[in-house]
Amino acid sequence: MNTDSSLSSPGQTLGRILIVDDVPINVRLLSSILEIEGYQVSSATNGPDALAAMPEAAPDVVLLDVMMPGMDGFEVCRRLKADSATAHVPVVMVTALQETSDRVRALEAGADDFLTKPVDDVEVLARVKSLVRVKRGRDELEKAYHDLQRAESMRDSIAEMLVHDLRTPLTAMLAAVDLLQKGYGDSLDEIQKELVGMCATSCRRMVAQVGELLDISKLESGALQLQHVECEAAQLVEEAVQQVFTLAADKALKIEIAPLPNLPLLWADANLLRRVLVNLLANSIKFGPRDSSIVITVAPQPAGDSGERALLFSVRDFGYGIPAADFERIFHKWGQAESRNDTQKISSGLGLTFCRLAVEAHGGRIWVESELEKGSTFLFTIPIVNRVD
Repeated sequence: MNTDSSLSSPGQTLGRILIVDDVPINVRLLSSILEIEGYQVSSATNGPDALAAMPEAAPDVVLLDVMMPGMDGFEVCRRLKADSATAHVPVVMVTALQETSDRVRALEAGADDFLTKPVDDVEVLARVKSLVRVKRGRDELEKAYHDLQRAESMRDSIAEMLVHDLRTPLTAMLAAVDLLQKGYGDSLDEIQKELVGMCATSCRRMVAQVGELLDISKLESGALQLQHVECEAAQLVEEAVQQVFTLAADKALKIEIAPLPNLPLLWADANLLRRVLVNLLANSIKFGPRDSSIVITVAPQPAGDSGERALLFSVRDFGYGIPAADFERIFHKWGQAESRNDTQKISSGLGLTFCRLAVEAHGGRIWVESELEKGSTFLFTIPIVNRVD
């Protein structure tokens, strides 16, 4: 008896095989070959019974006769491969047909291998052993993938809970620091005032990051409802620039708004889009060189094949740039790219994630175009849709 440890473990058979054939002697022959080697065998004598037996039999391999009355093997194979629950179960067509056209039909139906009648014992066992290994290897990968998904879901749930719980003490800390600055400022010397100011800045940054994490979680789960209003792209841009004006001034950066033609109104969540622009501007300010500029443009995007119209926003800086290998990664949570000296990160891993999710929630897309030593341009589209009352 075969004792290949790569296929079996204590309490587990070498594999479960479903034999489908309308001729009893063929079923007995294949069963005897497989059972003596340690395989668990079940059988069906027609196509409908084979399909009905799949959930209980849970086979690792199906040995399927081609020529059967009613539903032939080709149709059974097509249905197995069309069902997500059975699509990955290997199907071996057992046939006396020799024509190439018949083999092609079997492949088109989704067959994984062939056995020619009369079957050879050694060939049957070799084909079955190989396919069982493939099937169980895939099952293990699928289980590992689902385990990873559950672990990630649990991690995200715990992180969301912790982040939510952080908001209250951080808000209290910020309120206390504000009181020190506003109510008791006279009792502080200049160094103490500076330290309190640093604490206030850090607290505000942490409160903002906590809020961003919670919003990212809501966007990922679809729980954040967009508050659609009629809004002007030019106004959103101007308001975003005002919010980052001090940051830009600290680095002597000039923010240029390209002439904005008469643009159609957007029916969108103005707060989310404004935050997208603020995040992109803050990112460009953070990594742009001193005394350089940032250019913002908004323009109608030509309708594509779908006929959908959109506005194209872009934020261009003249910094070091982003390696092409990092174009996708920086838009994912905690994704970062290295700067020129490999000591500074090009993304916090949160702001651009928020931008991607907020843009996608509007049905748009976001991407970056960049060339090292010449700068980066972040672009995103927002579809122009009719107002829905």
